[in-house]
Amino acid sequence: MSIRLSVCLLTRDEVGNIERVLRSVEGVADEVIVADTGSTDGTIPLASKLGATVVPCTWVEDFSAGRNAALAAASGEWVLWLNPDEELPAESRTLIRELIDSGPDVFGYLARVRMIGRAERPDQFAEALDIRLFRRRLDLRYEGRVHPGFSASIGEAVARDGQRVAESALVVNVHAYLSTLSKAKLRWAARLLEKELHDRPGRLHYLIEYGRTLLLLDDPRGHEVMSEAVAQLVPLIDAPVAPNVDAQKVLEYLLTTPSDRTGSQISPERAAVLALKWFPGSPPLLWAIAAQAFHRGHFDSAGDLLEQLARFGESGIYDRSQGFDPRIIGPWAWRNLGQCHRAMGRIEQARLCFESMRLDPEFRDEAEALLAECRK
Repeated sequence: MSIRLSVCLLTRDEVGNIERVLRSVEGVADEVIVADTGSTDGTIPLASKLGATVVPCTWVEDFSAGRNAALAAASGEWVLWLNPDEELPAESRTLIRELIDSGPDVFGYLARVRMIGRAERPDQFAEALDIRLFRRRLDLRYEGRVHPGFSASIGEAVARDGQRVAESALVVNVHAYLSTLSKAKLRWAARLLEKELHDRPGRLHYLIEYGRTLLLLDDPRGHEVMSEAVAQLVPLIDAPVAPNVDAQKVLEYLLTTPSDRTGSQISPERAAVLALKWFPGSPPLLWAIAAQAFHRGHFDSAGDLLEQLARFGESGIYDRSQGFDPRIIGPWAWRNLGQCHRAMGRIEQARLCFESMRLDPEFRDEAEALLAECRK
């Protein structure tokens, strides 16, 4: 029997995650390939017990090398790539068989990769598009030590063959709340990002991730790296649309970091204008601009932005391309909006905001205290 779909994963010490992800593709995958880089916690025997083929893979500080080892072991006509902290929801299991029966003009499909930040709020997530379902090709290779992507040459080869990448309703859920950013993990990530920039210098995405990682480690070099990323935006500030989605993270840095630390050619005020022009539906950027206005005493402006954030939370319609704390479109938005109304003497409007904040059990006590202050 021909193998239509290979599901591929890269693992190391994922015994807590491997069963969930493998169970999610039961009845969908014709084979499962697990490229393992040296697990010692029981991942290998559990994956084997669940029917996966485990391929030993030497870790060389390069996620692409591991992914390519998995691809080399696969034999399906199509490949679905998943990470250990992910799973395929039920609706995607039904859809995926329809997608792989598509015509020969489709090379692959963009999936909606949903990063869920809180286990109790699966409806609140960041979302990115990524090619996760694609035809297996002998010339197909990933590149990038971290955040791997297909090499540029594959796009040219696919175009020559008259194929395309199509949009789809395919969803992959990422249980992002399971990952903890320890100092050790951050140092490890910084080392890989530094190596990646040595291999392929100047790439904006990696500059931003390296700079942000250094800053999380309280390493002042992070500001120098972020200034390189900002410099790439300077020639583009008059563009009507953002050059790419990564520009959001640069603008957030400029909005939340004192100017004497950034040394940037783009002021916080200019960054706010760009943010509203390029990413008007981005919760983390609107939150940062609202905070800037609030601290300057511009309560009307801050209130308008906070009200928009609260409406995002109610409608579920907003830019999901960057991760953020979902409380900024929920109880935090209502709390700060209420404080803006109080500062302007609008006590009844403030009370209504704190009532909305009280609907979240985590913030009920704080909301009650704020409501009591309104009654004084």
